[in-house]
Amino acid sequence: MFGQLLHDKRTAKNLTMQQLADLLSAKYNTKISSSMIFRWEKGAAPSLKALFIVAIELQTDLNQLATLVADSNRVN
Repeated sequence: MFGQLLHDKRTAKNLTMQQLADLLSAKYNTKISSSMIFRWEKGAAPSLKALFIVAIELQTDLNQLATLVADSNRVN
């Protein structure tokens, strides 16, 4: 699941949700809040732009993240 992978990558880098949000906002000139990070880790789907930014910053394959998001949102 995307949220778990995001959590694992974030904590492996010793970043709080606020630190990650601040880093992404400043580095990529976009508004990402700690509450957004929290929602993503709990299962909400990020925008494509946010997904791309997260993939770059956490050095994770974008296709892998997109697949995890799609699988999480799939209705049975």
